[in-house]
Amino acid sequence: MERVPAPRRRRNRNFDFAAKRRREIVLHARYVGAAQTDDFDRWLIAWVWHCKAKDQVWSVMECAKNMGRKITEAEASAIIKEASITRKHLSADNLAQFLGVTYAQRQALRLTTIGSVNVKKRARKELRKRRDRMAKKRKRRASGALSRAEYEANSTAAKARAEGVSRMTIYRRKRAAEQSKNHPDVTGVSAAIFLSSEDGPVTPADVEGTSERGFASKKGRGLPSLRLEERKRTSVFADSDHHCFRRSCDFAHGIEAFGPWIGGNRLDQKFVARRMMPPGERARR
Repeated sequence: MERVPAPRRRRNRNFDFAAKRRREIVLHARYVGAAQTDDFDRWLIAWVWHCKAKDQVWSVMECAKNMGRKITEAEASAIIKEASITRKHLSADNLAQFLGVTYAQRQALRLTTIGSVNVKKRARKELRKRRDRMAKKRKRRASGALSRAEYEANSTAAKARAEGVSRMTIYRRKRAAEQSKNHPDVTGVSAAIFLSSEDGPVTPADVEGTSERGFASKKGRGLPSLRLEERKRTSVFADSDHHCFRRSCDFAHGIEAFGPWIGGNRLDQKFVARRMMPPGERARR
């Protein structure tokens, strides 16, 4: 059986990674107040690395305005030139190291394309899994699901261990309680209930082998039953007829099987017929 590959996850073809990273760089610059610091050029340089506009000078001027400071055209040209000669930091953790993004800032701004300086990629993955587990746990608790400890404390196995019985005993008790609750009219295996005092069983309990009218049966009087004798004779005749029929069928089958090799020779036909006879009858002949 061939292994069927899992369906590939469909991606959004309209997603622009560079545009998203540019927005996150602007968000971080606003959050830390980069426009009022002397290292404001770092955020602009990182933004230029991910900008593919034809008029980059105007784009850098608009980006600086969005970050909180206006720059001249000459300053924008100088930043573009510096970005072209500076080593690019394009990975998530390297860009976070270049901009100084911490994990707390990353969580507060919900950044996804920029890493952090104090929590690396593998640690962020484990923390993300832990948050997902806790969120699912809270969702299960809200829907009424029990914790593992509570479930095991109230389980059938725990009740059986506490009472010293098997689980099947607990199940039978529950089934009987549900039956008495849902169907109180239904009774299980119990003693016979008569509608009147004149009713009674077919055979009285005090006299064995006595019929309802008071006459003793053939079995009680020690006589053989007529139906039993007829059944025995019928079975004997049926067995003898079946044995004869089986013998005749086997003989005919043997003749048909050896037919192609007999060819009409009478001696060969006698030989085959003798070989198909039972051992006792073959010895008598």
